[in-house]
Amino acid sequence: MSPTASVDEKSRLDAYYGSFTSDREKAVLSVPLRLVAAWAKNDATGVASVFTDDGVLILPGDVLKRGRDEIEAFMAAAYAGPFKDSGVTGQPVDVRFVSDDVALLRTHGGILAPGETEIEPELAVRSTWVVVRTDGQWQLAVYQNSPRGSGATLRW
Repeated sequence: MSPTASVDEKSRLDAYYGSFTSDREKAVLSVPLRLVAAWAKNDATGVASVFTDDGVLILPGDVLKRGRDEIEAFMAAAYAGPFKDSGVTGQPVDVRFVSDDVALLRTHGGILAPGETEIEPELAVRSTWVVVRTDGQWQLAVYQNSPRGSGATLRW
């Protein structure tokens, strides 16, 4: 990696972490970064690998997927259809440690339509991440999001 690339990457990470600067906070915030990186490649297996074996994915529209196999199948279908060539982005807004091995994260972000760098209001979400450390590795146990922003609609 060139020195310029490493400086650019450090600046990008510093902007992402914001006020969450401890090594512990950065470690748990690596989970959303891994998911974003896998999504950027539309890699369903990569997204599923961020989750624990029995991880749970909850999304608007009555989506509830349990376990890596269900999550991977759902994401593969999504990348073949409505999420084809899309990306995701987000910014941490809260990090709370429940124990040494469990953290709750809250992010604001959303889906990036193909070729876009800004989130359209109707694709903006507020997300909750339950991350756990198993064998020294932080993984996603539960992910849930709901619409937010001017384009968001409540779905009762």
